Amino acid sequence: MSGSEAAGRDLTSGNLHRNIWYLAGPMILETGIQNVTQLLDTYWVGRLGSDALAAVTISITIRWVFNSLANGLGIGGLAVVARRIGEKDADAASHAVWQTILLGLGVSFALSIPALLLARPLLKLLGADATVLPLGISFLRVILGGLFTVVLVFVINALLRGAGEAQLAMRVLFLATAVNVVLEPILIFGWGPWPALGVTGSAWANVVGFGAGLLWQTLILLSGKARIHINPRDLRPDFPVMGRIIRIALPSTVQMFLRSSSRLVIIGLVGAFGTFATAGYGVANRLLLIVLIPGFGLANAASTLVGQNLGAQQPKRAESSAWWVSAYGATYMAAFSMLLFVFARPLIHIFDPTLEVVEIGATALRIVAPSLIASALGIVLARSFDGAGDTVPAMMINLFTLWGIETTLSLILSRWTSLGLTGIWWARTLANVANGLLLAIWFRIGRWKRRKV
Repeated sequence: MSGSEAAGRDLTSGNLHRNIWYLAGPMILETGIQNVTQLLDTYWVGRLGSDALAAVTISITIRWVFNSLANGLGIGGLAVVARRIGEKDADAASHAVWQTILLGLGVSFALSIPALLLARPLLKLLGADATVLPLGISFLRVILGGLFTVVLVFVINALLRGAGEAQLAMRVLFLATAVNVVLEPILIFGWGPWPALGVTGSAWANVVGFGAGLLWQTLILLSGKARIHINPRDLRPDFPVMGRIIRIALPSTVQMFLRSSSRLVIIGLVGAFGTFATAGYGVANRLLLIVLIPGFGLANAASTLVGQNLGAQQPKRAESSAWWVSAYGATYMAAFSMLLFVFARPLIHIFDPTLEVVEIGATALRIVAPSLIASALGIVLARSFDGAGDTVPAMMINLFTLWGIETTLSLILSRWTSLGLTGIWWARTLANVANGLLLAIWFRIGRWKRRKV
């Protein structure tokens, strides 16, 4: 479907379920295509050995801290764009697009330099030993140098989703993934005339892939074929609009930062048990994320529907959208968590056949996988709050579950009980269940319906 056709679809009227799947289909594919990158990245890097897998596991965890800022900004921009589209004010929506892009550029450049300077001490803090450290540093130098490509692709795709342009956002990520998938084995192993770059080749494939996606996004926004666009004659910063986006984005950014930074603490706790533990956790965590990623696609659909329906003064329709998407998400997650539980050992073995890694990774999957059903509920409702522009509740609940439950219990159970490493997996399970239940209770109260954007 072309951008002009998509621009004519009204998501605030008609059959609710058709609108959910009109958005959810391409959004699931958009997020789900990341599974291809996650799987192949883990597979190719795993061929280099457990040290390389541990290095990339730690480094990717660091990068996701910065990705959290991009996601937070994207949510702030999405809430404003979706509300303006619901109000049938496309010009105001497009104006908010450029202001969000300016913020994304500023954040990415402001953070990449200090992050590069801190790469070595961060890797050491997170358990990188003498063999893992140089691999992690070489990977991070490339990833952080190209951080702006990742940040802007996530931000602009969020804006496209907020405008209802889900298929365009999907195509952008398809392109970024295709470039990554083709380049990764070539650059890692040195196929043809290319020299073998090892883990650094994985990083370069990622940056070049997102760079290709960013170039296409720029062409989309300049062409005027989408519902939102940027006008080169109107590129001045609008600080009041930026302030509105930041006010919405800040709690969401904090929420994302809390999630990704808690992963840093967890990887540090896991790293204390050795390289095999880090590698096993890395594979298990990738598989859990792979199953969760389509849930984020459903959640993105809920975010857009809630925002646009609130803009159209239809709060009941906004609420129904969120609950139905939650039901779809929980059903999907129940099926796939069962597969992870049953096939835990062979799945881990695909990526690293080392016996110790398989045992650790399989145990993690079997303990955590059933709690993904509650995670699906939490993810959808948190994004629904985001779409309403009411980002504080999800931030507070994530603060409590990620740090008050998961991180605290991981420390206690792994260090001061007989559970050891297994205690970290049980802490995550309890946190996932608490997160889903608390978000459901607060969403049901309904204060988000009165939020002004």
